[in-house]
Amino acid sequence: MKLRNYLSFGGGVNSVAMYLYMLDEGMDFKAVFVDHGADWPETYEYVEMFKKLYPLTVLKPDVQGHDNLYEYCWHYEMVPSFMRRWCTSKFKIRVMEKYYQPPGFVCIGFDAGEAKRAKIGSTAKGMENRFPLIEAEMDRDDCKALIKAHGLPIPMKSGCYICPFQKVAQWKELRVKHPDLFCKAQQLEKRNMAYRVRKGKKPLYINQWPRVPLSGVVNERQSKLWAEDEFPPCHCRL
Repeated sequence: MKLRNYLSFGGGVNSVAMYLYMLDEGMDFKAVFVDHGADWPETYEYVEMFKKLYPLTVLKPDVQGHDNLYEYCWHYEMVPSFMRRWCTSKFKIRVMEKYYQPPGFVCIGFDAGEAKRAKIGSTAKGMENRFPLIEAEMDRDDCKALIKAHGLPIPMKSGCYICPFQKVAQWKELRVKHPDLFCKAQQLEKRNMAYRVRKGKKPLYINQWPRVPLSGVVNERQSKLWAEDEFPPCHCRL
């Protein structure tokens, strides 16, 4: 029986490079992008451009009647957790696992510089992890070079705009480029905080570090990228 290859496509540098590498190598695979509705706009723009050039399957999650991560969090008055990572599990991994037709491989875009993150083993029944970029000894610079060689622009780092793993610089960039989305993140954080106060729980902020509200993250003086007057007006007036 021929084993199927499923490529986990996130729209960032590594997954784009992995797609192009596997294509160049003549490997048979299906690329899958899970649209949970909360990626950065730049990622959606890149995915739209990419799927016009190459085959790409787009899946929508259905988590307790919700196909949008932000709306799910809003409904349950919660924020994504950097410790439990339930958001990745519910809105990405499980969606792809339902799509898989085992036996086969799940191709994950860790590059050679991330070899320590690679875990050999099963992700779902009858499916095994595979890391084509590590097998090819391609680091991030190699990935970018391959993307350029195919005449494609380098994508931004993919991820949710409410991801707790975002760095301070990314929150500041979101505040400048997409103030509406930054405001939505703030509103979600405030909603969660109000819920935790009602339940007598400790504060929990979206950002992993520093552990302060988002308003404090973008005003953090360390590694400050923009002067205060360069921030566009916040439409939600938070």
